Amino acid sequence: MELRHLRYFVAVAEHGGFTRAARALHLSQSALSRQIRDLERILGVLLLIRSPEGTRPTAAGEAFYERAVRILATVDEAAREARLVARKRTVLKVGVAMPLPADLHLSVLAAFGRAHPEVLMSWQEINLAEYDQPLLDGEVDVAVMWLPVDTERLVVRRLVQEPRGLAVPRGHPLWDAETVPATEVLELALAPLRQVSPRVSRYWQLWEERSGEPPRVVGDPAATVSQLLMAMQLNQGVHPCPLFTHAVPLSSGLRVLPMTGIADAACAVVRRRDDRRELPRLFCDFAAGLRV
Repeated sequence: MELRHLRYFVAVAEHGGFTRAARALHLSQSALSRQIRDLERILGVLLLIRSPEGTRPTAAGEAFYERAVRILATVDEAAREARLVARKRTVLKVGVAMPLPADLHLSVLAAFGRAHPEVLMSWQEINLAEYDQPLLDGEVDVAVMWLPVDTERLVVRRLVQEPRGLAVPRGHPLWDAETVPATEVLELALAPLRQVSPRVSRYWQLWEERSGEPPRVVGDPAATVSQLLMAMQLNQGVHPCPLFTHAVPLSSGLRVLPMTGIADAACAVVRRRDDRRELPRLFCDFAAGLRV
């Protein structure tokens, strides 16, 4: 027995005959009669009494009609609910720690959006002070960001490697240099950071390369990238950064040198380790599988 058998039977019962029911169902009368005979054969009972005066249900047909109407109403309601859910797009909150090389976040978000149009993505920029905290606090579901992050509480899928460079201001002794060894950077005065994630500042200021010692600094601490760039120019401090930023429009008083003798930085897509939802995992797996 199939749903069409129920629909055909209900139509005949409600229209009082095969001719009007066939017209409403856009079927030939012979095809409709055949379907009703098939239904009666499946059930093993006579459902309809055919006579010159019209067609009416038998007692068995009346009982079957009541249940068939309820079944069809339930099926129709299930279909409506499914369509409603499909129209409600799932929201994924994405954090982005900029700047990222080659607009990495745009490539990932655009590709995921094309592959999963049912997902509505909202995104917010993650600043240096918060860094991985919005992800840990649940403000965002996933993030595209530079490492390092809290790997005890976060799952990391690396996306790209990027050499590290050194931003220097005009007038600094290194201004005309082609490259700079990391060992030389360890002796230089850096522009200091304020209200920045300790994990981030220790990495970019090369604390590990100094055996855990902080750098020598010059000038007032900066809390944002723009403040840091201004502080470097005003105080002749330098600061390590991703090498790709040499291609980012900087003020005429700054340039980025390749830094040698140090491991590349890495960009990754990150999610919470205790987040068991499928969508954040799907986004991270998708991003890690892209050729970016």
